[in-house]
Amino acid sequence: MGCNCYGCYDSFVFYLLNESKYYLLKKLDKSLDRAIELHKKGNIEEALSKYLEILKEQNNNARLLFYIGNAYLQTKKFDLAIDYYKKTISTDQNYFKAYNNLGGTLSTLGRYEEAVEIYKKTLKINPDFSEAYSNLGNCYHNLKYHEESIINYNKAIKLNPDNYVAYNNLGSTYKEINQNENAISNYNKAIQIKPDYYIAYNNLGNLFQEIKLYENAVKNYEKVIELKPDYKYAIGKLIHARMRISDWQKYEEQLNNLVYSIKKSNKTINPFPFLSLIDNPTYHKINAEIYVKDNFIDQKKKSKRQIIKSEKIKLGYFSPDFRNHPILHLTKEIFQFHNKSKFEVYAFSFGPNHKDNSLEEIKGFFTKFIDIRNMTDQEVADLSQEIGIDIAIDLCGFTAWNRARIFYFRAAPIQINYLGYPSTMGSDFIDYIIADKIVIPENEKINYTEKVVYLPNCYQPNTKINSLTTKEISRIDFNLPEDAIVFCNFNSSYKITPDIFNIWINIVKNTPKSVLWLLKSNNTASENVWKTAEKKGIDRNKIIFADRLPHDEHLKRIALADIFLDTFPYNAHTTASDTIRMGVPIIALMGKSFASRVSASILYQVNMKALITTNTEDFQNLAINIATDKNKLNKIKYDLKNSLSNSSLFDSVQFTKDLETLYQKILNEKN
Repeated sequence: MGCNCYGCYDSFVFYLLNESKYYLLKKLDKSLDRAIELHKKGNIEEALSKYLEILKEQNNNARLLFYIGNAYLQTKKFDLAIDYYKKTISTDQNYFKAYNNLGGTLSTLGRYEEAVEIYKKTLKINPDFSEAYSNLGNCYHNLKYHEESIINYNKAIKLNPDNYVAYNNLGSTYKEINQNENAISNYNKAIQIKPDYYIAYNNLGNLFQEIKLYENAVKNYEKVIELKPDYKYAIGKLIHARMRISDWQKYEEQLNNLVYSIKKSNKTINPFPFLSLIDNPTYHKINAEIYVKDNFIDQKKKSKRQIIKSEKIKLGYFSPDFRNHPILHLTKEIFQFHNKSKFEVYAFSFGPNHKDNSLEEIKGFFTKFIDIRNMTDQEVADLSQEIGIDIAIDLCGFTAWNRARIFYFRAAPIQINYLGYPSTMGSDFIDYIIADKIVIPENEKINYTEKVVYLPNCYQPNTKINSLTTKEISRIDFNLPEDAIVFCNFNSSYKITPDIFNIWINIVKNTPKSVLWLLKSNNTASENVWKTAEKKGIDRNKIIFADRLPHDEHLKRIALADIFLDTFPYNAHTTASDTIRMGVPIIALMGKSFASRVSASILYQVNMKALITTNTEDFQNLAINIATDKNKLNKIKYDLKNSLSNSSLFDSVQFTKDLETLYQKILNEKN
């Protein structure tokens, strides 16, 4: 959406600071003027105290009532803000700014339909009120009425060509409908009008991050921090963008600042990218709670629908990834093998509009497949309740394209965090998290706001391979030396920290005739990795990058490697399953957090516990030891092959039965 607060609060501040310019009222006594000055200087609580004293003498003063409403809005006492804006309007029916800020408050609470009507009343009083058109555009944006949103932003701009807020928000609407050039153009227009407008720089950074122009994202996030060093989540976004291009120059300093800021309860980094930076589930929980408190405003929620016993249990899977995506690769057979005599299975899809065959392949696995991209979060939650979904499973968490607000509005009596987001969501609206006793040991339950429930084996499902490409491949096809030890890692660049990369370099240095085979994320990341390796005494020819391939071809080429060196603190997940199924051993470094224990869970499942380490020294030594002893390496590969034939890791039928048993147990517990 662009900026989190969007346009309403931005517009409100503008009017608070320029009140006298836009609305003329009779001169009030000096005590009120002094209180207003305190308010403008940011002494809100003190100003509010004085307002309330004055109110005893002037309870029908519209200007006073308006400022009291503003104070309550700024202190997030929304019900009181609404009350005082209504009192302002009751006292002076033409006080258009009170209408505007009432609309803004309702919008902040997600009450967009009500806000639309209020903004329309605002514009009846003042048809030339540019900011009201902009705010009306915000409401339509949030209601996903994109055409109406664009119309109103353009009306705002026509009335006030210098309305940088409207340009910014118009950019965010174009971004949402994938008109990225128009989005960039409007963000830049906002910046041209107001060169220090950090919100537009932030939105540009978000867009460039999304379309994988990471260097541009870095530049814009740096600009945000230059203009407003404490802007929420900016430092986290900057670090993540730099990790995407393997720019580690300021890594330690930035990471220390990040942790310090989180300890201070600052809004520092979105929960998901934080998982790849530090192995500390306590900090993950604290950070998630900070994020939830900031983004999920306390308001009246719909009462929880009671579970009604019926012939079949209704499951709702919510995901943006019903497409060619790792999550679908893992879950496809769950949807297929669910016992349809006992369960009705619904898909709620809200991902990007990717054209591939995956969607058509799975639609028939569901009782109903529902495209919710053009519905609001509240509408989706209402629909889910109308259908009678008993258990809503969020397969996304706080990852990209997430719509956690659906669960905030209560899509079902039971709501579960599963698979896509390996950590706590730090909220009171997700009831359970599905795990196993490796990824979340009993002693770590304290770091999860959800109730932890366990599957009997590895928590991660795995779809069987229907077929591999028939294309013949060899090492020479990928520029790999035929006689070398090939260490590999096919994780995304953001998972590769400078610390783990340094260990990999040491392993390659101590393994004669070895190369490191990595997934190519982008050209900048590859170049930065090569440069770092050269500084550490490793020729760039020893690091080879693999282009992305269709999944069946990618699987087949994995088998060309000898050893997979895992990332830390964010392990391989789907990639770990793919690597094991192709008979390539994984050297795992197991930490404390969920994300850092996934490879260990998979290795336990195939009886390869000897490949799990718990510190960097053992990780490095084990990799070197295996790589320099061909007999040992061959023995491990042989044992892995035999273990796979006896393991239930890829038994989707049994996994689905275990999952259904767990769902039934949760329901029984709830009843």
